[in-house]
Amino acid sequence: MPKALRIAVVGSGAIGSYYGAKLAHAGSDVHFLMRGDLNEVRRAGLYVRGKGENFRVGKVNCYNSTRKSARAIWS
Repeated sequence: MPKALRIAVVGSGAIGSYYGAKLAHAGSDVHFLMRGDLNEVRRAGLYVRGKGENFRVGKVNCYNSTRKSARAIWS
């Protein structure tokens, strides 16, 4: 079985969060660098709702500094 991709989304606004959530939902190891709503995303996860798709990514790897995200990604 192939190893899951490890992906960093730098700048997790609407577009980055959307595509990152889709990748995480598909099984990739996604790490989000974000400034706003960090505690809310850690608490509730990311929701994608739209025409033809409706899912939640519960456990989100999110960070507010490049140092913390790089340490998590490269460890």
